[in-house]
Amino acid sequence: MSFNGIDIFSGISLQVKEGEKIALVGRNGVGKTTLFRILLGELTADSGEVARVRGLRIGYLPQEVRLERDWTLLDEVTDVFADLIAMKVRIDEFEHAISTGSAKTEDIEEYGHLQERYEREGGFTYQTRIENVLTGLGFDPEEFHKPLCLFSGGEKSRAYLAKLLLGSPDLLLLDEPTNHLDIASTEWLESYLNELDAAVVVVSHDRVFLSRTTRITCEFRRDRLDLFHGNYDNYVKERAQRLEQQQKLYQRQRDEIARIEDFIQKNIAGQKTRQAQSRRKMLSKLKRLAPADTDRRAATVKIESSGRSHLKILEARGLTMSFTGRTIFDDLSFSIQRGEKIGLIGPNGCGKSTLVKIVTGELEPDAGQFEIGGNVTPAYFDQELSIIDGDETVLDSVWEEKPLAEAGELRSYLGGYLFSGDDVFKSVSALSGGEKSRLALAKIFLLPANFLILDEPTNHLDIPSCERLEEALSNYDGAALIVSHDRYFLDKTVSTILAFENGGLRRYDGNYSEYVEQKAKLKAAAVAVRVDPVKRASEKEARIDEWRSLKDKRRVRKQLEKLEEDIRSTEGRLADIDSELDNEDVQRDWQRLHDLQDLKDKLEDELLELLRQYDDFEIE
Repeated sequence: MSFNGIDIFSGISLQVKEGEKIALVGRNGVGKTTLFRILLGELTADSGEVARVRGLRIGYLPQEVRLERDWTLLDEVTDVFADLIAMKVRIDEFEHAISTGSAKTEDIEEYGHLQERYEREGGFTYQTRIENVLTGLGFDPEEFHKPLCLFSGGEKSRAYLAKLLLGSPDLLLLDEPTNHLDIASTEWLESYLNELDAAVVVVSHDRVFLSRTTRITCEFRRDRLDLFHGNYDNYVKERAQRLEQQQKLYQRQRDEIARIEDFIQKNIAGQKTRQAQSRRKMLSKLKRLAPADTDRRAATVKIESSGRSHLKILEARGLTMSFTGRTIFDDLSFSIQRGEKIGLIGPNGCGKSTLVKIVTGELEPDAGQFEIGGNVTPAYFDQELSIIDGDETVLDSVWEEKPLAEAGELRSYLGGYLFSGDDVFKSVSALSGGEKSRLALAKIFLLPANFLILDEPTNHLDIPSCERLEEALSNYDGAALIVSHDRYFLDKTVSTILAFENGGLRRYDGNYSEYVEQKAKLKAAAVAVRVDPVKRASEKEARIDEWRSLKDKRRVRKQLEKLEEDIRSTEGRLADIDSELDNEDVQRDWQRLHDLQDLKDKLEDELLELLRQYDDFEIE
């Protein structure tokens, strides 16, 4: 395939078998999205052919989605089941005719066949499937009847993904499906795809997502696709082994060629002329091996600190924020110290970006105090990329940050972010998503800063560029507040997690994986305590007997008794919810099910906190 006389790729061959889960990896610009459009039939390749099984149904999720119809979210996804809905209308007509005695014999027969087909094709379960998929992708039931025109671009992408999953295609082509998902929704999608019978080809920079959902990795190069069996983790290991082996073979051949050439030079005019000529002829026909080609062209990210700040970078006390009468968060307090790298996580809509905008001064909180420390120089990457203007060129965009710089200096700097030659004169509006992200990073890292505020910095970056950003952040000695749903990226860059939980912020020491381990231990402890209250009571009584003074014993016992009462009350409420969730009438009520599950999640978190306080209680 070529555009304007420039080859994008050539000689690409790929076979997708039924049910296969394939990761398509390669740097931005190599042609992954173009290949998807050729497979769909939207583009025709300059040469080669695409063979599709008869009746193949393909679902495609592009990076940018447009939903133009003035429908609600529920209308849009329910449209997938238009045939089932029409079938139900016909069934109702037959039932009415049968009940009034006007049905003919052939009508009754057709009614029986239609009812059997309706059940076989999921007529009695499709509404539950809709609710499960929409909630799994992070939509609340109150949003089901919201017009799509009121949704953000990211929400529309999630709506379109829901529609694709419900459409039951034979082949799914997913281009960066996790870009607009929070961590919980990404993990739900991983489970869904693992249980899906359809074949899936996915392009993603989320390495954890690829490792959990794919079993074949295709590395896309301009002249071929290299196939690796196993998930993404296996691909990384096998790729390194292949490159090492290729480099050894190349070096061995190179040494042998040098030895032969030395023999030829020494003997071409001597007694062994015939042997030298024979070996020269052999060398002329030898197929030369190429050195190991990593093909990992990526941005060269360097982050300079602006110098040592005061110990406290920022401190927030009692922050409260609401929009149009809806409280986003209430009474948040946290602080960031010099050199700390903190990951800010939480579900979509919990207020992460809002909190970041308060930190950057774009928004004023409704209540609370917020202070930036002394000698702090911040730099801010926002996921909307508002730092770049679509009307200017790449070079002019960076020049805004450093007006006194020479053009040659800036062009050299932009080369590190893969803008070379005439690329620097491109209009920002003509850039791809990955190019815009690289340009935004180039702008914020051009000048030194000792406090980075990064809101989803890896969206649209390819994996090699993500790796370079991780390396740069690891070597950076300033502080950073990073909002990200990329679990691998968080593991590599942060040492503390701030998690939105129950409307507040809770701090966990460690990276994302360590945060998950801590949560799992807390939950396991809660389950163990709930199933063995006698053991819990005896253990607490033994600890009480060890207290040193009667005064302290009475004071602490009173506080412990209050905690025990709260624990019993919470456990009782959870038991009531479990009973109600088992009720068949409740299971048919989407809104009630959702409300109960939300309440259960909240109570379980409250129980974990109560048990943590109970277990950690000590006498000063």
